Amino acid sequence: MDSPLDLIGVVSPICLLKCKSALARLNPGEVLEVVVQDEEVIESLSMILKQSQDHLEAFSKEGDCFRISIRKG
Repeated sequence: MDSPLDLIGVVSPICLLKCKSALARLNPGEVLEVVVQDEEVIESLSMILKQSQDHLEAFSKEGDCFRISIRKG
């Protein structure tokens, strides 16, 4: 993990904006680890990643939260 982003309790549209902003600050090959609670964010983020050069590295559910690792393309 190169960069953690804790978005627990943050609402959906703001989560996506913060993810996008954090990814923009990374260098290619670095990994952003995101922790969210809202399953809708996972679905939206998956659609966004399909249209970008970034790649979903890992996904897991931990209690009420989801942990996502994204590698900057």
